[in-house]
Amino acid sequence: MPDNGRMARWTWLWPALACTVLAACGSSSPGPGDDNISVSPQNTTLLVGVNRVSIALLDQQQNPVRAGGVRMQVVDARGVNVATVSMHSIGPEYGGIPVYVGLARFPDVGEYQYLVTATGSGDQRLNGHAFVTVVLKGSSVPVGAAAPALHQPVLGDAGVTLAMLDSGIPPDDWHSETIAQGLAAHRPMVLYFGDPAYCPSKTCGPTHQILEQLCAQLCGQLLFEHIETYYPAGTPGPQAHVNPAFSAFGLQTDPWIYFVNASGVVADRYEGPVTLADLVQSAQGTLAGKVPAAGVG
Repeated sequence: MPDNGRMARWTWLWPALACTVLAACGSSSPGPGDDNISVSPQNTTLLVGVNRVSIALLDQQQNPVRAGGVRMQVVDARGVNVATVSMHSIGPEYGGIPVYVGLARFPDVGEYQYLVTATGSGDQRLNGHAFVTVVLKGSSVPVGAAAPALHQPVLGDAGVTLAMLDSGIPPDDWHSETIAQGLAAHRPMVLYFGDPAYCPSKTCGPTHQILEQLCAQLCGQLLFEHIETYYPAGTPGPQAHVNPAFSAFGLQTDPWIYFVNASGVVADRYEGPVTLADLVQSAQGTLAGKVPAAGVG
């Protein structure tokens, strides 16, 4: 179980990610002499095979950079370029935050380097790099696995209040049933693991808002459940207690979104920044029984 006071949090402005055992870690280590931006990987879990990868570009003051023509070379420990990815910005769909997303295939476990080039304002050439680690199997429940049948606290349990379950202002209403109840009823589910009040709003805020948009479209077909990192929900710190449901999924960052189909199988999952279009595609695939729901495991 992660240390309660040091649970990693998602933020677009971190120049380095907190490294954890069995999780892929990215960092913005000092780069070549021509580097003029920092590259902040937005995935802590990268597995052998095809991954949806995302990065943020930061200037020397750690402000997000808007850029065009973002290309990322993936170089292995031998210096061999194993992939070249054209990254696209999801900023317009993600609260204006310039996060860049693409698909990259990692052929084996080990250390890799991202070499990023882009065009900034005034046609300035931007260069930066970061390191990531790819593993065979992460700590988090993967696509294709059975979802844990958890009896997390919900409204209606003795002594449980909404404030104990949800840090959001206002809170959502995704606290009526347990994961175990959803599985027993063969209900497709969307599981949101995150703390809206205690993550920087430009990362977690858009995720929660996008989920609310998804719910407006599909809450009649999917059971939405919100699980906070800590129980009771509250400020991270030495006195906070990691939610057993959060730990049961092996999660060490937030936010995460899991899709579970009617058979109780994880059909898709997303870590960090995501768009409504991504979630709609995964929801439709989940309802159709596809695994993976959107084509990337």
